Amino acid sequence: MKRILRNIWINLLFLLLSIYYEITFIINNKPLAYSTTLNGDQLFHINRLHGLSRVFTNPIVFDNYHQVGNGVNYFYPWLTFYPAELLSKILHSETKGIIVFLIIVTYLTFFIAYYSCKIYLNWNSKKSIIFSFLWTFSSYRGVNFFNRTDIGELLATIFIPLVLMSFISLLKDKKYENWIVLAIGMSLIMLSHILSTLIMIIVLLVVMIMNFNYLKDIKIWINLIIAAVATSLMTMMYWLPMIQQQKYIEISRPFKAILSDWALDMSDLINRSLNSNYSLPNIGIISIVAISLALINFNRLKGVDKKIIIVSLMFLWMCTKYFPWQLFQETFFNYIQFPWRFIIVVTLFISILGAEWISNLNVKYIFMLSIIMCVSHYAFVVGLPEKDTIKINNDESIERICKEYINQDYYPKVAIKNSKNIENKKFIFNNKNVSIKNKEIKATEYSFTILNNSEHKVTIDIPILYYLGMKASSNGKLIPTTVSKRGTISIDAEKGKNNIIVYSGYTRLAKLSQKVSLISSIIILIVGVTSFYKKRHIR
Repeated sequence: MKRILRNIWINLLFLLLSIYYEITFIINNKPLAYSTTLNGDQLFHINRLHGLSRVFTNPIVFDNYHQVGNGVNYFYPWLTFYPAELLSKILHSETKGIIVFLIIVTYLTFFIAYYSCKIYLNWNSKKSIIFSFLWTFSSYRGVNFFNRTDIGELLATIFIPLVLMSFISLLKDKKYENWIVLAIGMSLIMLSHILSTLIMIIVLLVVMIMNFNYLKDIKIWINLIIAAVATSLMTMMYWLPMIQQQKYIEISRPFKAILSDWALDMSDLINRSLNSNYSLPNIGIISIVAISLALINFNRLKGVDKKIIIVSLMFLWMCTKYFPWQLFQETFFNYIQFPWRFIIVVTLFISILGAEWISNLNVKYIFMLSIIMCVSHYAFVVGLPEKDTIKINNDESIERICKEYINQDYYPKVAIKNSKNIENKKFIFNNKNVSIKNKEIKATEYSFTILNNSEHKVTIDIPILYYLGMKASSNGKLIPTTVSKRGTISIDAEKGKNNIIVYSGYTRLAKLSQKVSLISSIIILIVGVTSFYKKRHIR
């Protein structure tokens, strides 16, 4: 009974902290906004949210991303973001939906961080709460939440501690059944943010190297292979349709950054971290203090703490210009875009170390530190610049943004060269640019009427981007679609009046991959639940 009451109290604390974390959005004195000074991802993700209204049947909708039919959902994972769409429907407001969704995201970040420590590191409640607090209130997460609003990375942040700690437990404690949690955790990261998946693979490889003596156990390798296969099957709904599209159409990826240009200057990183604000990526003052103390007292540290600080310093080095990024420019590392993304790894390991040390302090000092962090958090949010800001605090502004915002990531490459013509909604009819006024744009349908006075069929190039699965009908009859020279949908119109409707659907391969992912997920969850109850029964 005492344990149940303690868990209720802890979860209530996490919920209250989650509401406080986002209190500026709730009271609308610092709402979700896009600042041209900070250049975040708010407009991109608001359009993503708007595009999830029919995602299970129609991967592409036509009333967002400037109404050109951008295929973002094929290339950016959306499943863990979909609850925001459900909340928007329930609350009849996308603004309220995203606010409540972000509160839940913060609560889950607290919750999973806490239980990952409790279950897989065998920590007590005090130490687990401190880690959860340090991880969720970290400066880098604050930058992602309030400055960049990188929804994908925020969602991945929920599951990162679960993956790392279940992996450590699998290696050190020989908890072979952890492959289930590892597979589910990695799948959820991949279905949230593909770049965080790449980063976590690097982290797990480093942890394996640092603990190579445990890898002599063949059972560990078997279970890691099973976890990798399970992850591949559960995430097939995302990666297989994406590969299919890329094989058929050359797709424009998000910009290819010059890694050395986006790496941080060490002095700038230290200065930003000492200020600990949410304007630019930094590791925060607590991490600076923890790293300094660890280096001063390195010889006195426990073996595991030495490994943690070494790994932290290695990833901190990778965030800076001191790392030879020019040697890795043409490798898979260039997909990470910004070397400072590795700050999330530094934050993860320093939060583990910080929780160990802070838990040894007197309760009153821990309480004072928590209050200081909470007050500082509010000050950092309120202190973000308001100049040249687009506020996203009502449904009207979201609707306007979705109609106006242009995002050329994931365009067919050939369409980039013709983007102005496409975005100006120019049809090409008989090799001439024409504007059609009688078109109607709905979420799942782009319709218009055209009169062909010729005796023969004529080709119409529609200003909607072409992807596999795009379909069209004329006068209620399905007609073939092809890709035009400008990367848009091309159809042939018969003589006379043609009522054209364009819509999207999943390919057969995409539908098959969805079924495989669903069945695999159900089987793995059943295996996981069965394993849990068997273990509990034995105890």
